[in-house]
Amino acid sequence: MACTDSIVEQLATSRGRRDEAPNIELADRIVQNRDKRAIVQLVDLATSGAPPIRYDAIKALFETARHAPDLVLPHLPALLALLDDPLNRILWATLQILDVLTPLAPEKIMAELDRILEAADRSSVVAKDKLMSILTRLNADPRFAELVTPTILLRLAHAAPNQFPTYAEIAATTMNASHRAKLARIIESRMTAIASPTKRKRLEKVLKTLE
Repeated sequence: MACTDSIVEQLATSRGRRDEAPNIELADRIVQNRDKRAIVQLVDLATSGAPPIRYDAIKALFETARHAPDLVLPHLPALLALLDDPLNRILWATLQILDVLTPLAPEKIMAELDRILEAADRSSVVAKDKLMSILTRLNADPRFAELVTPTILLRLAHAAPNQFPTYAEIAATTMNASHRAKLARIIESRMTAIASPTKRKRLEKVLKTLE
């Protein structure tokens, strides 16, 4: 099946499927063929189709971006516009894509950080997970660390207990030396509220990396 032959017909909903396999298979074909026309169609469907089609289209875009982010990058403005979308599933899927694209366009992502933060706050745990990943990627860039580090530390201090160990692990990977002690203090102050022995051990490991 050619990628550009009616993209909408290749999506899961159009094929009467309730799983994601058709969307993933479509993304695989797009990557293999470097099909830029198909990407254009997917972006259009993700931004203006009926909700089930939009969900399928943005899933296919994410799978494409995972393997060939350069194909999706030219459509970053359209994806950023989705940060204002009222549909939660579109929001967290958009943040998934932006996370993948951040290393390719850190300046553009940084310029929209306030909107990204607001979108994540309106959305689900998945969105907040991806937000922390985006922040950590930006924090690795010396140009942005001074602005991003305080945001990471503030969000970490108020993160839900279930997500806190994961966020601490992610944050530690790019935390610069001048803020490692503050990160360690946040972890130590939150550990008393972490009941799971496994999660506490994970946090203890993070603390060792910060020494």
